[in-house]
Amino acid sequence: MSVIFFLGAVHGLMLTFLLVSKKVNQLSNRILAGLMLVFTIDLAMAALLSVGLHHNYPHVIGLDFSITLLYGPLLYLYSVTLIKGNERLTLAQKKHFIPFILLTLYFLPFYFKSGKTKLSLLSETGELQYGSEWITHFKVVYSLTYLPFIIRDLYQYRKKIRANYSTLEKRNLDWLQGFVLAGTLLGITAGVLYTISSFSDILSEYTDFTLLASTIFVYSIGYMGLKQAEFFTPIGREEKQVTKEEKPRQESYTRSGLNEEQGKEFHQELCTLMEKEKPYLRSDLSLAELAGLINISTHNLTEVINTFADASFYDFVNSYRVENVKQAIKDPEFQNYTLLGIGLESGFNSKSSFNSVFKKHTGLTPSQYKKSLEG
Repeated sequence: MSVIFFLGAVHGLMLTFLLVSKKVNQLSNRILAGLMLVFTIDLAMAALLSVGLHHNYPHVIGLDFSITLLYGPLLYLYSVTLIKGNERLTLAQKKHFIPFILLTLYFLPFYFKSGKTKLSLLSETGELQYGSEWITHFKVVYSLTYLPFIIRDLYQYRKKIRANYSTLEKRNLDWLQGFVLAGTLLGITAGVLYTISSFSDILSEYTDFTLLASTIFVYSIGYMGLKQAEFFTPIGREEKQVTKEEKPRQESYTRSGLNEEQGKEFHQELCTLMEKEKPYLRSDLSLAELAGLINISTHNLTEVINTFADASFYDFVNSYRVENVKQAIKDPEFQNYTLLGIGLESGFNSKSSFNSVFKKHTGLTPSQYKKSLEG
């Protein structure tokens, strides 16, 4: 295990440097680099203790004790900044580091003790006996409390991108949600094993298990974060990019909402635009761009689509793409096109989204629909 921990530490250090050097999503990647560095230190200390090198370098004992309070905050801030596209942390976000700072201050007297004293405060299992038992319990609970908030934010993000974009592929954080769910399971498992091991020696090896599982988990996030491109203009920023000439004419209703008559007028104008100019053929069509085309605020456009089309922006736009595909399949002009080719011409930007959206709206895959027409 010591070899695995050592290699994991080296690997984590490489990931840290690679993430820091990325030019896109700089803040979120630096936060993720911080998470990789924390885990690198944790693994390096585990490797050092497992082979007994702490006897040669006793002054490093305890360096990893307070940093475990950074796991929850760093993963949470990574997901938040990736979603919102923050360029810097707010004061409220910085407050998440207070427990780590306080625990570090609490440990300062220990750091100045002699190497001999530090060794004497280590138990046979390598656990630090410096008022640390209750602190360890707190660290486990503290890290777990962040997971439901991350899941909540990811759920809200999924709703927002469906309300603002007609294509989700480059804005999809399902991979992060999957990792967080896996992290929740890992955290709960670690917490249960830790609790059991506190009362019994049956699971004395639980630390190795949790470190190994956490290594796979955290480094998987690191690799996915490294692959993550700067995939979208943060939600809300696009509306600010509307030019003065495109300033929404119904801005006074942005906060108060539209009455039924106004809503119907805008809905009719929107449907006419979609049928005649076919803006949905652009795969990257966004709510802000469509709002600019009919000179309305994004808030009011969302209200019109939700109320009079009974759909999200994503479903509304894609319903037109599906209808365009259905018409093209019947059109001799598209006889030489493949089904995927028709889908791409209709505004879809991938085979997977084309198939899933088409089936959602029709109950059939594109090929099944074509066969039903031939039969």
